Amino acid sequence: MPDPHVQDEAAVLVRRALDQHESTLIAYTASILGGDTERARDVVQDAMLRLYLTEPDRVRENLKSWLFTVCRNRAFDILRKEQRLDIGNDELIEAATDHEPDPSQHAGTHELYERIWQCVDRLRPNQREVVRLKFLHDCSYQEIAGITGLSVGNVGFIMHHAIKKLRELMNNDVSEEYTPTRS
Repeated sequence: MPDPHVQDEAAVLVRRALDQHESTLIAYTASILGGDTERARDVVQDAMLRLYLTEPDRVRENLKSWLFTVCRNRAFDILRKEQRLDIGNDELIEAATDHEPDPSQHAGTHELYERIWQCVDRLRPNQREVVRLKFLHDCSYQEIAGITGLSVGNVGFIMHHAIKKLRELMNNDVSEEYTPTRS
């Protein structure tokens, strides 16, 4: 029979995980599952059950990374069964990142923010995933490495090239926007 103290610790850990990470886990998982929020909720619920059944000392220190990894792996398992893979979903990412700017902020900030995320959607899938984990879900390089199975150095390499590509895409978009068209 399981130790009641360990069960209490596990329940506290699950409550903490739900409070701190549930919405971001659903958004992240749904982005992998092509925007299917209901399936994403199921995946997150499965992850919480696995968390409850896991020894709390094994996951307490790296809870966020562990949860993202479990959800990512489960989502990819689902996609493999369907024999399709789509890491991006524009509408979900916009919904996850959409926010009303503070009235004191310049209206152009919101437009720039949307442009950047439109450019992110044009990156390679591995670059999109690393950028989203870093900037949408506030994961460290170490956490991203744990989630994706890449080395920290590889995460840094992918991030460097993603940022470089984003600059290039943004510069191209701006120059195309301000280049006069011939009539």
